[in-house]
Amino acid sequence: MPQPSTEEQARAETGLFGPSAVTEYLEQVVEQLRDVRGGEPSPSVPALAGADTERFGIVIATADGHVYEAGSTRDEFSIQSISKAFTYALALSDLGAEAVHAKMDVEPSGDAYNEISLQPGSGRPANPMINAGAIASTWLVPDSDRDLRRDRIREAYSRCAGRDLAISPEVLAQEHDAGDRNRALGYLLASAGIIEGDPTQALEDYFAQCSVLITCRDLALMGATLANAGTNPLTGEQVFDVDTVSRVLSVMSSCGMYDDAGEWMVRVGLPAKSGVGGGIIAVLPGELAVATFSPALDRHGNSVRGVLACERLSQDLDLHFTHTARVARSTVRASYPIDQSPSLVRRNAEAEEVLAEHGKDAVVVELQGDLLFTGTETAIRTVRDIAYDASYVVVDMRRVDVIAEYAMPLLAKTRAELHAAGRTVVAVATDPGFAGSFEGDPPLEVFPSRAKAIKWVEDRLLEEHGGPECTPSRVKPVESELFSRLDPDDARELRTRTVERTWAAGENILRTGQNFAGIHLIVSGSVSMSLRTPTGERVELQVLGPGMSFGELALGTGDKQHVTLSAVTDVTARVLPPQALAELEQEQPALGLRLWKALARDGFERADQQWRDAAVHASASDW
Repeated sequence: MPQPSTEEQARAETGLFGPSAVTEYLEQVVEQLRDVRGGEPSPSVPALAGADTERFGIVIATADGHVYEAGSTRDEFSIQSISKAFTYALALSDLGAEAVHAKMDVEPSGDAYNEISLQPGSGRPANPMINAGAIASTWLVPDSDRDLRRDRIREAYSRCAGRDLAISPEVLAQEHDAGDRNRALGYLLASAGIIEGDPTQALEDYFAQCSVLITCRDLALMGATLANAGTNPLTGEQVFDVDTVSRVLSVMSSCGMYDDAGEWMVRVGLPAKSGVGGGIIAVLPGELAVATFSPALDRHGNSVRGVLACERLSQDLDLHFTHTARVARSTVRASYPIDQSPSLVRRNAEAEEVLAEHGKDAVVVELQGDLLFTGTETAIRTVRDIAYDASYVVVDMRRVDVIAEYAMPLLAKTRAELHAAGRTVVAVATDPGFAGSFEGDPPLEVFPSRAKAIKWVEDRLLEEHGGPECTPSRVKPVESELFSRLDPDDARELRTRTVERTWAAGENILRTGQNFAGIHLIVSGSVSMSLRTPTGERVELQVLGPGMSFGELALGTGDKQHVTLSAVTDVTARVLPPQALAELEQEQPALGLRLWKALARDGFERADQQWRDAAVHASASDW
């Protein structure tokens, strides 16, 4: 079973982006805690006593299989007591909760992990996380037709880690030689009838399970399997069922950190299990697992740096179970290239062709819910993944309810990283001060609507990939779309009857309910077409650019404007006034008829395009 590589590592090989902002945060924590001194390695066996106390690693593995790591995350160490949680899970899977509970309780003991005692009356171990309960759990796992108990246990660990794990012969020999206290527990369990028969083999298998070699990364993926309801997020294999995981995590919450479990839940707030090898695993169900490794232990048998790191992550990233997101839903609501949901701007054929070819170079990412750590991590990962293939990313924040304080620096760092790699990130947000949270040059572009953001990106794509004929900001069009439908002599005659008018940006050109004011042919600038809903909300229908016309639709609606036209930028237009149109129909009725045919064709094609755009927008919004 080969060890899977992380997606981030595979992406990093391209050299395009550096480490994720999440990885950089973990590296900072490792560096800040590396100089913490105190505690000593476990003296229980020489392999532990001689551990290098300078080694220190932190890994976060998400429930969907993404891994972030910093420090000594690939150095092997023995799993020790962390094995208890997974052997307990295997016993539950094999026999069921009722049979296992008959042999051990699930109550915190308040004693040291290796205390030689059983509960008065029942004779059961207090819980499966102390040595007495763990030995009982090991005994409860039966041999199979193919494999001995210790091989089944090692295989279960391997399935959770996503790679083949091995038992260290050296550590196993030392555990065997130093195992008298555990042997005393084994015979005590046998005398109480918890273990039936000779406990010798169960004890040897317990020594073997404690001697399995893992890395901090393995440990995080084992935790992520529990976070993912028993399914390994990388291999997709269901190792344990949901009920088993629920029971294991519940016991870890109250008993996993020995006689420090209560204080741990107050400070860190995550189901956890530690081992005297220096490892700690902490699980946020449904979201992620944290694993740490540092051999120096405190008086409870927990890693000194590991405890501090877990406290730091819980506080910095709001991982405490009481601070989790209010709604369990995907942070990324939808993502799609802009050619699947174009702006409301009508463009000429040349521009439409360019956008059809390059529209996939810009992608919209719609976020929703609460941007706590898991949501922020998902958003960052999604934007980074998209930016490998797209030059522009539009992040729509309008459905985000809560943004954690630590989320903004992570998002800002990601945006700066992508900018340095030649990518452009823009945002859609209703808060006008949103851009202020993002330092750097150039400033973050923030738009009040998705349509305006997409228009901005489309304009950039046209400037990069189009010629003068499709970039109105550079060259004015030589002809209007309406006049291009007419014979050149007819167009010249009509042009002589127009007058030039200008409007400043933000100025209303035509209002809803206004009488027909002529046919307007845009020479330069952009014009917004909008209407008011019955509730008074303004809805933008379309943005018109140079070469396009407006005002003529009033001729088909009782000579009254049914929409409002406003200047988005400074606008210049040639206007065929009502009086000039009336004179044309009287003086040159044949030309007037040809104009009406051109108007009808233009109106039909415009309506058809609006229906198509509306269908695309509705489809994208449903994703």
